[in-house]
Amino acid sequence: MSRRRFSWRAMLLAPAAIGAATWFVTQVPQDTAVDAPFEIGGAVGETVHLGYADLVVTDVRVAEQIAGDGVAQAGGVFVVVDAVWQASDRTIAVGGAELVDSRERVHAATDRSGCATATTAVPAYRQRISYCFDVPPDALDGAQLRLGRGGDGEEGAFQRRDAVAVVGLGLGLDRVPGEEAGADAAPIEVHGPAPVVRTGTDGQEDA
Repeated sequence: MSRRRFSWRAMLLAPAAIGAATWFVTQVPQDTAVDAPFEIGGAVGETVHLGYADLVVTDVRVAEQIAGDGVAQAGGVFVVVDAVWQASDRTIAVGGAELVDSRERVHAATDRSGCATATTAVPAYRQRISYCFDVPPDALDGAQLRLGRGGDGEEGAFQRRDAVAVVGLGLGLDRVPGEEAGADAAPIEVHGPAPVVRTGTDGQEDA
């Protein structure tokens, strides 16, 4: 008798379970949830742990000109983001650098004047790089840096289901170059990708 009673209960519950599953599939955007990168937030000076690498934004500078491989004049203003990468356990390519402003406009990094848009990170060595963005002045307020391995590709195709750093740059409209602004008046010196220090086996940095 108890076995038959259990079977009747299962038959009654089955339509409800199927209905709940159907609602979930039709109401929740499955592709968006699965394909979206995992964004990990940070700030200037903080280490952002991405699993495959650590990222530190060491400095953010604003000026109308940059100097490296020659001098370049911005169409708007240059935002130069100095960063250091260190891969966790294997060599990786990191690219897809973007500056996203408070209006959700996306600005790609430029390669002018020796700036780099991507680099290779390796274990044990910290890799320095300057990312340069030529943006309109109103893009400074609330700007964020978005970085991850691979490239962004079409609609972030190469960063799906992966960790991506989103770093607040702490910029405001007071950094727009001008007579009383806090931006650098002289051209900013930019750095191409280069190893800056080796991390020893004891976790300390070698000289």
